[in-house]
Amino acid sequence: MVKETEDPKDTETAYDSTADRARPAGAGARRVSVTGARMLREALRDGGDALPAALREADDGLLLSALDEGLPAERATRVVVELVRRAPERGPELAAAVCEKVLLAQLYLDPPHRVPGGSAADPGRRLRVRNALMLYEGLVRPYAGRGAIPELMACVLPGLWAAGDGAGREVVRRIVGTRQLTGFGEKGWKALFGGVAEECREYEAEAARATRRETRWRRRRGVADDAARLDLKPGQLWVSALLGFIAVALVLIVVIAAG
Repeated sequence: MVKETEDPKDTETAYDSTADRARPAGAGARRVSVTGARMLREALRDGGDALPAALREADDGLLLSALDEGLPAERATRVVVELVRRAPERGPELAAAVCEKVLLAQLYLDPPHRVPGGSAADPGRRLRVRNALMLYEGLVRPYAGRGAIPELMACVLPGLWAAGDGAGREVVRRIVGTRQLTGFGEKGWKALFGGVAEECREYEAEAARATRRETRWRRRRGVADDAARLDLKPGQLWVSALLGFIAVALVLIVVIAAG
């Protein structure tokens, strides 16, 4: 995050750690203008005519920092579109750094912090899924097999699967559903399947515990008493009633004959 200063001239600058990671090594860390950061925040907040120019003038570090701070889904889309638009302009090292940052942030799937006491619904979920897919297609997939990205993918993919209250699962499924190379790599697939297998084992263990609890509960109710109690089905009730009627008729016949 950019550090603001109290300089009245508003020209003092600070290094942004996110921006540093999104710049090529050896090119020197560019200093991020406090004025530019403030302009971008204000433009994103207001969403007016100044927003397109603010997005164009902001560097990758400022755009990524804006996503880090948490934005409503529709505002985040504007930032995502600008980041993807610049993809052909980046050199290999800068592209790899941006790819790494986006992966570590799990494609920015997590919703902004909710206001305490507010609604638990996430109206921007569908848009956040679309944003995540744009980031993956434009910034991650083309570089997924390069450098350290395969190792990072193996670390990040299980977390992505669990991200965003189920949104991560939808993103992974839709990436796989494109029938293109996913970019997950062998290590990524192994990590993902290992995480899913562990999740399945947890579900199985919980189901077994629930079954044991049900069995104990039935035993406490007294299974033996239940088995001893006559529990007639509808067909058996008709048969019993008929036998009873016949028995009464026979008794009446005997009584009449004796009289």
